[in-house]
Amino acid sequence: MFLFITVISLFLAYAGQHLLLSDELYFNALAEQMTYEQIQKTIAQSHEWSWLGYCIVPLFNLLKFTLVASCISLGYYFAADRWVFKPFFQVAVQGELVLLLPAVVKLIWFLFVQTDYNLHELQFFFPLSLLNLVESTDIAPWLAYPLQIANLFELAYWLVLAYGIMQAIEMPMSRAFGLVAASYGSGLLVWVAFIMFLTVSLS
Repeated sequence: MFLFITVISLFLAYAGQHLLLSDELYFNALAEQMTYEQIQKTIAQSHEWSWLGYCIVPLFNLLKFTLVASCISLGYYFAADRWVFKPFFQVAVQGELVLLLPAVVKLIWFLFVQTDYNLHELQFFFPLSLLNLVESTDIAPWLAYPLQIANLFELAYWLVLAYGIMQAIEMPMSRAFGLVAASYGSGLLVWVAFIMFLTVSLS
């Protein structure tokens, strides 16, 4: 399952890079900030180092699944005084299928629905999220990520995690969802706060 998720992630990353992003898109976005030669150099460098992004995908997935499973394991340890990791890692891997759906929707949306778009619209598009209910140009940059995280796919992910936990350790669904909210939810809040802090610090 981990290999399958990684292959799908790599495919979506490749499709997004080659089907949605174009040199013209970069030129239109950077024309007012850089010269023609600088833009060309930037694009050439991005193409040259694109392979590195694909290499990071499996490592990123492994780290993400480990952190999610660790959060849930820690929460379960505090609740039941028992450490369990492997079943929660498997649940985290399986749940990732839900979080891949926004990338699929985004790919379909810009390939077949909104075919005339710019780099800003591409970067700030996240289906079924609060971010898509507001004008991205009207909000502070540090608010973009939490508004993106507040989406229906994330809620579905919580439900899938809870269902997986229910099956793995025979816990009632209500308690399993409470465990997800208390453990993974707390970890997610810390992560969102960290990203917001970085955004403010670097802006």
